[in-house]
Amino acid sequence: MAPQIPHPSHPLHLFRHMLREATYLPPLCRPWITSRIQARFRDCRYKPDPKPHIKDAHCSLRYLRSANAGHVRRMLRLCFLAMGRIGKRRRLLASSELASRPAANSAELDEAARIAADPLESAGIHQFPDGRPREPDWLDNWSVDKLKAMAHSQSEHQSSMWPVVMRRIIDPKRAIPSENSFGRPLTNKLARNKLKKHWASVLHQLLPPLPHGEWDNLRTLANGEAGPEHYAVPPRRALAQSHYPQPDPSRFDWTSYVTKPVKAVERGSSRKMKSLSGREDDDPRGHGRPIGLRVFNRRILRRGIYSLVWETSPKVEMNPRSGKLAVSWGKREIALPRPQKKDLQFFQGVDKAGVPSRSTGDRSAGRAGAS
Repeated sequence: MAPQIPHPSHPLHLFRHMLREATYLPPLCRPWITSRIQARFRDCRYKPDPKPHIKDAHCSLRYLRSANAGHVRRMLRLCFLAMGRIGKRRRLLASSELASRPAANSAELDEAARIAADPLESAGIHQFPDGRPREPDWLDNWSVDKLKAMAHSQSEHQSSMWPVVMRRIIDPKRAIPSENSFGRPLTNKLARNKLKKHWASVLHQLLPPLPHGEWDNLRTLANGEAGPEHYAVPPRRALAQSHYPQPDPSRFDWTSYVTKPVKAVERGSSRKMKSLSGREDDDPRGHGRPIGLRVFNRRILRRGIYSLVWETSPKVEMNPRSGKLAVSWGKREIALPRPQKKDLQFFQGVDKAGVPSRSTGDRSAGRAGAS
């Protein structure tokens, strides 16, 4: 369970506490979480009103302590943040991995200029342009072919456990009408705005691909092929003992029970909130076990966290012969454990498929004939 460490009051001490908690994270998410803590404190350093940001930092500190205490779901979310499945790194990966590459020759440059003249050419909807040049927009910087291939592949492989689920229509031919409410064809500006709105909604639900080296490293961790240092959680250091007099924890604080509802006062000591608050209840029957906490070991990290992160992480490759994009997703392989010696007696006389062997069948048939 999360240690009962008092929250610091000074922002600099809060910054040091968060950096200390980040050192206890697994190696997969430790560098990104540490860099985000440093970046967020630097961004909020000269804010005119730092109170809301300090409050958010206290919530993040409780979240880190709960994840390090063994909360699997919170640790999984931190790994999702580090690998770009949610949060800021997801937007950074999308802008770098799904961006349109520059034209390699004059033919590709002329093709890009032709597509830019027609507002719906990239969507496969041919429409006669009105002759006016179209101004460049943000959609020109994205590779529509990659967006379409990634969206179709994600809709086929996704599951309910993923952090983002593709729910909208992917094909722009079905999402964009050919006529307006008056039965007239759409103008170039309106058609382009509808196309941008459609791809923005698809991009909002898309899981961007990882670089090939990072994807291979994640596959090694998910398959258990990495070294033991990648699955080891650093031990927590001993708490510093204060030489100043501390308040007696056994002293009953009756003012909070008078001014607040009992449910609000005892909410932090419930089994669900123990890992966040670090408090213990005063139940004479004993302290209840916190909900959702596990002891992080190689098995829990590989099967419960790394495999699920790898399952939601794709990589994109282009076939040099056909020129088509191939999207590869991670696949969790859950192998059944091998039976122990005392359990092998239940599997005698059958093969790997569960079918009785021939010798066993002949022996049983002979016994039936003799009887």
